[in-house]
Order: sequence, then structure tokens, then C-alpha cells
Amino acid sequence: MKILLIRYSAIGDVVLATPIIELLKKRFPKSNLSMLVSLTTCPIVEKNPFLDRIIIYERGKCFSYLKCVKLLRKERFDLIISLQWKASLLTFLSRAKYRVGFHRSLRYRYLYNLRPGKWHPEKHALYRYLNTIEPLKIEGKIPEPKIYLSPEEEDAAKKLLQEKGISREDFLVGFNPAAGYPAKEWPLKYYIQLGKKLIKEYNAKIIIFGKGGKRSSAICYQLEIALATPENVLSLAGKTNLRQLAAFAKHCRLFITGDTGPIHIAAAVGTRVVAFFGSTNPKKSGPWGEKHIILEDKSLSCLHCYKRECRKMDCMKNIAPEKVLERIQ
Repeated sequence: MKILLIRYSAIGDVVLATPIIELLKKRFPKSNLSMLVSLTTCPIVEKNPFLDRIIIYERGKCFSYLKCVKLLRKERFDLIISLQWKASLLTFLSRAKYRVGFHRSLRYRYLYNLRPGKWHPEKHALYRYLNTIEPLKIEGKIPEPKIYLSPEEEDAAKKLLQEKGISREDFLVGFNPAAGYPAKEWPLKYYIQLGKKLIKEYNAKIIIFGKGGKRSSAICYQLEIALATPENVLSLAGKTNLRQLAAFAKHCRLFITGDTGPIHIAAAVGTRVVAFFGSTNPKKSGPWGEKHIILEDKSLSCLHCYKRECRKMDCMKNIAPEKVLERIQ
């Protein structure tokens, strides 16, 4: 039996889809299980022991959609499960015998021939994925989202940290100050204040993570300069790919960030996350698990507005560094 799971974006959503990979393989142990991902999200599922094959959907390239349809038809999958609403038509055009999925629009909902009886949009993303695959009657304990790292990848991260004078005994904290859009970002001056307090009170070592983009690099550089303690601060902003980020995050005692992809990467390698939420809802997109610290100002009427930008930013400004330090303690 040939099965394809589709979830090609975004980073956090693909991390949260990893438990579905495991559940599918356990439900159909003799199947050949593939997953359709993008070039960006492919590293998340590399070395996943429950996947037999990874198929890359090169989005944005000329005729990429038609090429993908042609490939899926050629593969002749028996079952395709789509966790991506935008892949509804792609799933239908694949001509797979069984097509599992859900779409909010009635127009597209009937492109699937196996659909959940009831939809729960208010629940966490992982529960929505479980909701989608209800027709397959999969039972059992829900696995944790997980990124599988090789010993070589972990050793490479450990070696670099040792070269920078950081050992396993150090209180190592990851800072990821930038996000996909400004409304998700905790104020930079708060990261600076918290970093100085952690260094002073715990002699903490801080790793700064961030993408290589212009805005993200500027934020990370300002944070590095403001902390100004080379023996306690290591900036890896723009210097790691997703798998290297996961390897370094695994060595951290805490990973502090807003609602962005690395929040799920850190959680998926077993690191406790301190997460700031305002414009988005942690009940829908927060890190999976009970051990994480979620911080938000529930007194605000505008909370979970889902705006990308905001002039006031009260939801982030009202989470004081002192409150964060108190929760960490």
C-alpha cells in the first residue's frame, strides 16, 4: 500500500505534523509511507524513521504545480492524506483511490472522498490534524512532535559549544528575538534586560538565534552588542540551517522566543520553551506539551487579534522581564 502525507508549509506546522507520520506508520506498518514537503521544510522530516520517502514540492518554480500533479499520478498512491488546505485540488488531481482531508470551503471539501464528520477549528493544530485523519480510525497515544538528529549532528553542535567555552554544566539559554512579523515579537529592550539579569544572577550563557534576513540580522546584532559579554554570549544568527538550529537548541536549558517556527523546533528536541503570545493564540499554535512556559496578557480585549503589525503592541509590552524571570526561577 502506497501512502502520501501532504504538509509542505510552514516550519512549525510541519513539526506539529510529525506525530501523524508515526501514527500512520503504526496504523499501516507494511505500507510505503511518503511525505510531500517543500525545500524549506524538508530538513524537519529528514532522518525520520517512520518515513520511507520524502518528495519535494518546489513551490514557486515554473510549472511546479503541474509537475507535482504529474509526479503524484505517476506514483499511483492508494491513499493521500492532506493536512494542507491549499493542497485540496492537488490531492484530487492525483487520482488516488482514497483522499483524506478537510477544507473550510464547501466548494473544495468534496475534493476528498474521506472527510471527518465534524471539524474543530478552535483546537490546537495537532488536534486538527488528528481530526482530519479520523476516517482512518487511528487509535492510541498521541506521540510528541519530534525531530530526529544524527549523532554526528549533535556532536558537531557540542564541539562548537566546547570551543566557545560552553559546557553541559552551564545554564545555556537560547534567545530567538525575531519573528515572521513584528506583532509576534517581544520588545528587544526586554530581551536585553532579561539577558543581563540571567547573566548576572545565574552566569547564564546565551545563544542568539535568527534567520539571515536583513531585519532579523539587525535585531540579533543589536541584542548581541547590547549584552556585550563575549564570554557569555554566542550569536548564531544567520549561521545555522534548520537542523543545526535543532542541534544547538537541544543543548539549551531554555529556549525563549515569540510564536515562530523555532518555538516548535526547540520543543521537538526536548527543550523547555518560554513563549510570548499576543496576536496569536497558544491554544491553537503553541508548543506541544505541558512543560513549556506560555506568557500572555489575558486582560487585553484585543488579544489574539491575528494582526501582523500593531502600533500599540500592548500584548507584548505588558509582559515585563521581571515576570519572565520570576517564571524561570
